[in-house]
Formats: sequence, structure tokens, C-alpha cells
Amino acid sequence: MCARSFRDAPHIEYFFVDERRRDRDAEALFRMRLRYGLLYGEVYATSEQLEGISMWLPSKHASFTMWREIRAGGTRLYRAVGADAVARMTQVSKHNECLRTQSVATPHWFLSLIAVDPDHQRQGHASHLLVPRLRRLDRDPLSCYAETTDRTVLSFYDRLGFDVGEPSVVPGTELAVWPLLRPPANELFSKPTDEAGRFTAAPAPPAKHPELP
Repeated sequence: MCARSFRDAPHIEYFFVDERRRDRDAEALFRMRLRYGLLYGEVYATSEQLEGISMWLPSKHASFTMWREIRAGGTRLYRAVGADAVARMTQVSKHNECLRTQSVATPHWFLSLIAVDPDHQRQGHASHLLVPRLRRLDRDPLSCYAETTDRTVLSFYDRLGFDVGEPSVVPGTELAVWPLLRPPANELFSKPTDEAGRFTAAPAPPAKHPELP
């Protein structure tokens, strides 16, 4: 599902240049990332049908260190996608890590992944995954950091109370990354909103996934 959701995302196209292998390689990447989330953070799904998934990491575990990646299946990923793709992913990961630490210096949660199956997009699933968790951060209170390479989703994050930063281009590439930071206790969440920015009834919290499907 995640691979289908991100198939045309600029960073996935940069990581996996061979279109014939892109879906398979992206599946291997997201399998490792979700294992990482289950080990070091929180992973939520909309339902057993997996219309959408979100992955959250506390700031103390937001850095993808070598040992953590190995525990999450990094060696298998290397064998699946090859050295060149891993080098491109590492290049972008280091850039994004610098961008995150420059954007927020206090303890926070990193929204590392939000994906909705293409067949279920624009039906409110992304808001269903994000709003309850963001309201928890308001109560804690803690900031939420996210990032994207897709300019078309910036307005969605803006409606959820994220401050959209200036894009940062990964050195040696044309890949732009937007940092997104949401401070706690944003007044927007006195009422929840759907993906179109409309106020709705409070959604039920998504299910926390104990393990990968």
C-alpha cells in the first residue's frame, strides 16, 4: 500500500531510477521503515483493510542510526535494492536529518510516514490518522515535525496547523524537501477537520498496529 501511495513521489523516483523495479524496491524500503516504527515508535492504521498508515517517532529515536536500521532489516533492504539506491537514500536521509535538527531543537514527535492507498485517497483517511494523534501532542504539549518532497500536499499540512518552511534542495540533486513544524496547542484543533479543511465530528482514534500485516 505504501509503495502504491508514494510511487510518483519525487524522492521515490530519485531513490529508484529503474521504473521496472520501482514498485518492488519501494515495497522493500517501506517494509524496513515500518519495522523501524514498530521497534522505536508508533504505527497506526485506519482499519484492518489498511486504507492508510501513519508512523510516528519520538525525537530520541528519530535518527536512523546504523544499528537501528540493521535491527529493522537494513541488511535485507541493501540486498534487495542494491548499493546505488542505498547510497541515494543515505544522501537524502543525512540531509533531512540536518533539516530536522535545524528546524526543531526541543523534544518532539516526528511524523515519519503518512500513506493512504490511492484507491482510498480524498476520503478523510489521512485526517483520521493524524488528528487524534496531533490532539494528544497538544495536550502533552509537544511539537510535531514532518517533511515532504511533494508540493501538492503543502496546503493539507497547512490546514492541520503546520508551519511550512522554505524548501531545501538536497546537495547535488534537484530534490526539494519542505520542513513542516506544528507547535502544540494549535487553536485549529478546538475542532477536528477533514482533508478539505471542513470541521467534522471528532473521529475515533485509528488502531495501533502491534505488528506488520
